[in-house]
Amino acid sequence: MYLNIRRFSNRFVWLEIAFFLGYFLFFPLSSDIEFNLREGGSTTIVLQTLPYRIVSGIGYLVPYWVYYKLLLQRYLFRKRYLLFGGLLFCFLLVFNFYTPLINGLVSQISFSPVNFISSQGINFKKSIKLNFSLFYICRELLVISALGYFIKSAKQEQQLQRIHKQQLQAELTYLKVQLQPHFFFNTLNNIYALILQDSVQAAPLVARLAEMMRYIIYEASKPLVQLQQEIDFLKHYVAVEAVRYSGQTRILFDTQGIRDTAQIEPLLLLPLVENSFKHGLAEETNAGFVQIIISLMGKELFTEISNSKAGLVRNPPKGIGLENVLKRLDLLYPGRYTMEINNGETVYELRLTIQLKSHDTVPYSG
Repeated sequence: MYLNIRRFSNRFVWLEIAFFLGYFLFFPLSSDIEFNLREGGSTTIVLQTLPYRIVSGIGYLVPYWVYYKLLLQRYLFRKRYLLFGGLLFCFLLVFNFYTPLINGLVSQISFSPVNFISSQGINFKKSIKLNFSLFYICRELLVISALGYFIKSAKQEQQLQRIHKQQLQAELTYLKVQLQPHFFFNTLNNIYALILQDSVQAAPLVARLAEMMRYIIYEASKPLVQLQQEIDFLKHYVAVEAVRYSGQTRILFDTQGIRDTAQIEPLLLLPLVENSFKHGLAEETNAGFVQIIISLMGKELFTEISNSKAGLVRNPPKGIGLENVLKRLDLLYPGRYTMEINNGETVYELRLTIQLKSHDTVPYSG
């Protein structure tokens, strides 16, 4: 983060340097070239006036740079208006005496055109009253102030974006932390029930849970994981739940078109799969069905989940699972996902479509 901020600030430093060099050196010289090409069709006079443009350009660049860095940024931008006004008056006073010195310096350039030397020499010898045009200097100060306010606004916008990104990351981290205890609580309850029944299936489920814990600890902290990894994790979860139910239950988990290059945020779909088992199968009668289909077409990820409504649970509470998914989708895929829910009398259907980001389809190097 520090390197990014530093790189961002350096870009504005180069912008400031380019502006001052262009405004006080490049544009006056370009104006000379254009004028002489139009009037005389020659660039000879431009070469003769080049030293004058360089000396005078640098001479006027220095005080305006001082105004920009000292008066504008340190006092006006910090709302120290009285001090800024006093220093601006001092700046204009010093500039009034500074201007003849620049004219005198230019008049000493012996290889400049005679008319330039004589005119600058006359300006240098004038009685000092007001040695600059008020309209001219007001124009320069306004242009330079506009640059300062533009850069200030851009820096503030960048800072707001950085703060917003940090807030989003903090909220996503909170949602993940909220999800994991909820997931482990349910899974451990399932294994505990099997152990009480002295089921031989308890040991393999513990091994599957260990594999899922490894995924959560080492992979779920990453911003993106391979879609195939996430699906393998969901398969483990479905296998754990499938052992818990028997008899007349029907469980289907199918995938289509999954590529190794596709990526997704970890644990995004887990609450939806959890809910399908929680509200879709009746533990008392071991009846019902759960069907999960995940397919990828281009950059669109389709998830279809349907389940029967178990026993007396005809209107299941929303719970933290679905709410968690919706919050994460709003943060991660704003405007790029759709969710359709058909809450029928005996069947609950959910269809989720996510438009994956462009960088979610590059090879994962985790």
